[in-house]
Amino acid sequence: MMSALIKRINFMFNLKKLLIIILTALIIMPNSVCYARRRRGGRIGKKISFVTKDGIVINGLYQKPSSARRKVFILLHGLGSNQEEWQGFIKRLIKYGNGFLSYDARGHGNSTQKEDGQTINYQNFGASGQNTHWEKMVSDLEEAVKYLETKRAIRENRIGLIGASLGANVCLIYASKNEKIMPVVLLSPGLNYAGLDTREAISAFKISEENKKGRPLAIVSSPNDTYAYQSSYLLYNQVKANKRVLFVQGNNSSHGVQMLNKSISYKIVNWIQRY
Repeated sequence: MMSALIKRINFMFNLKKLLIIILTALIIMPNSVCYARRRRGGRIGKKISFVTKDGIVINGLYQKPSSARRKVFILLHGLGSNQEEWQGFIKRLIKYGNGFLSYDARGHGNSTQKEDGQTINYQNFGASGQNTHWEKMVSDLEEAVKYLETKRAIRENRIGLIGASLGANVCLIYASKNEKIMPVVLLSPGLNYAGLDTREAISAFKISEENKKGRPLAIVSSPNDTYAYQSSYLLYNQVKANKRVLFVQGNNSSHGVQMLNKSISYKIVNWIQRY
């Protein structure tokens, strides 16, 4: 009798373990299916690379526009991030036939190696100033534009810029030196990030005798993102006489690409189609 009881207890114990395994599988499986779908979908864009003036290999993703009438937008991420942050927005951008080139900034993501094998990391860039890695991010953007011109046959006047946080400052400074680039979209720009000062660069978007229409510029910032919002408002005030300038308010304290919900993404993508 005792033997039968022990067998019954062992049976119930094994049954309980089996049920736990089945329940665990049922819980995990939907997530695994979703993950598999994401994996099958993969990233949007073809892998590309170009080399900076000081020999850093910059890795990125590229997709050509659907027609010669559509533009290619270079997308620059923020400090400590990488180009992956743009993937959600890219889905909306390409629906309108636009192309894009996103890349990991020097010292970020997969852009941490020089041609000679030396590695770099943005955390070791040190102080800002002339001829530093921070300042060289602007010339890296220039190389990205050259890549599109020479390797993809995209003319400068068919290229636009969209930057987030530190990437916004890089975009504004470069665009101030190249009037053919338009439109430009700045997400949470600052008056100064890592020594990249935008107060002089914004003047390129003022109405002038040479450009009475003004150049198209969109600034997006959230009111509770204090420094970025105050900076954005001061920059906007300098160019608000330009009717081609758009100011969009983000939600709460969201910063950079975090602001790109469905509504704001649609507003930006719809606006850039005009130019």
